[in-house]
Amino acid sequence: MRNHLIRPLRHRAVRLLWTAAVFSDIGTWVQLIVVGSLVAASTGSAIQTGLVALATFMPQGIASPIGGLLADRFDRRKVFARMLLVQAAITAVLAVVLALGVREPAVLTLLILLASAAGALGQPSYSAMIPDLVPADEMVAMISLGIYSWNAGRIIGPLIGSVLVVSFGPAWTIAFNALTFVVMSIAVALVRRPFLPHGDGADGGVVERLVGGWRALRSTPGCFHALTFQFLLSVTIVPFMGLIPIYVKAEFDGGTGMTGFVSSAQGIGAIVGGVIVTMLALRHRRSDILVGIVGTLTAALLLYAVAPNISILAFAAAVLGAGNASAFITSSTVMQRDAPAASRGRVLSFSQASNGVSYGIGLMFIGSIADLTNLHVAFITGALLFPVGFFLMTRRSRAWRAAIDGPDARLSTGLHDVLVTEDA
Repeated sequence: MRNHLIRPLRHRAVRLLWTAAVFSDIGTWVQLIVVGSLVAASTGSAIQTGLVALATFMPQGIASPIGGLLADRFDRRKVFARMLLVQAAITAVLAVVLALGVREPAVLTLLILLASAAGALGQPSYSAMIPDLVPADEMVAMISLGIYSWNAGRIIGPLIGSVLVVSFGPAWTIAFNALTFVVMSIAVALVRRPFLPHGDGADGGVVERLVGGWRALRSTPGCFHALTFQFLLSVTIVPFMGLIPIYVKAEFDGGTGMTGFVSSAQGIGAIVGGVIVTMLALRHRRSDILVGIVGTLTAALLLYAVAPNISILAFAAAVLGAGNASAFITSSTVMQRDAPAASRGRVLSFSQASNGVSYGIGLMFIGSIADLTNLHVAFITGALLFPVGFFLMTRRSRAWRAAIDGPDARLSTGLHDVLVTEDA
């Protein structure tokens, strides 16, 4: 199984992009933890702290659909590389601002917002490149590699961030993140092959093409049900991530180091969850896996909400990380599997946009409850609303299992066939 979990790395392009992505994801998590801790320390507000994380992900709601238009019209490799350089430039400005002593949350949030908007413009192009990077039978493993990259950054980034802040200060720490975007852009350039869109992405006006992408998503049951599940997850469960700095400070009197410890535990759990769901997919239907994920995440967030000490909190965060990773891999594979080729960039961009908007809504919702009551009540509320929402979704759409499972009731029949063939 170990060989198959990293099978896509046999391709040169995947090795280039994935190695650079690990470096870039580390930088992103360095920035999230450092700036989040600065704001938490200066304001003591769950809403203000949540806004830092919100600024990182919310631009997906506006910029991703535009990025989807670009992905379905221009060379996706070039679009992605150029947006990475824009991110590098804006992040460098953020580093300079911190060096000048600026700590105003509004200023920091605005710069993060602009950099994230550039990232959201480029991300649909990268997502649309994935099916052209690997054969269909390696899609699950490829998506899992993305989970490993992002969560390796979640594990290593906070630890590196803690060391860099103490050794060099926050400005140089953010400058490190700017450098990671440059490295990623160079890796994309070294791929040296075009990734041209397929189909009619250039036909019609902007609004017409956006509407066409939405209609393609809405008329594809697998994509629509996966999107609905992702929205529910992001509103109720995922907001705990952005509130880790304020939760650690308010309930455990911790700073950047303790915040990094909890975030790293979550990242370890996510990597383990990615491995587990890839193995479970060989024997279980995707719909059954989603039911198990709902139960696991509900229990984990309840434990997280009442954790009596930092060890229990870190354990709960690890389980939450595993559940979230499993949910993302399962739903994303459905999206990649069913998205029509002619509108793939737009369909995937709507998924990214929905995740950004729903995460923002969830942060504001859970953060508001926390400021009105406390974080314990806020997390318990999210934990209870998640299974209720999932139950209502499945009751409203009796065909949800068929839509999620697809023709073969596995995440990837191709991967399963490869394993069976090679094992024989």
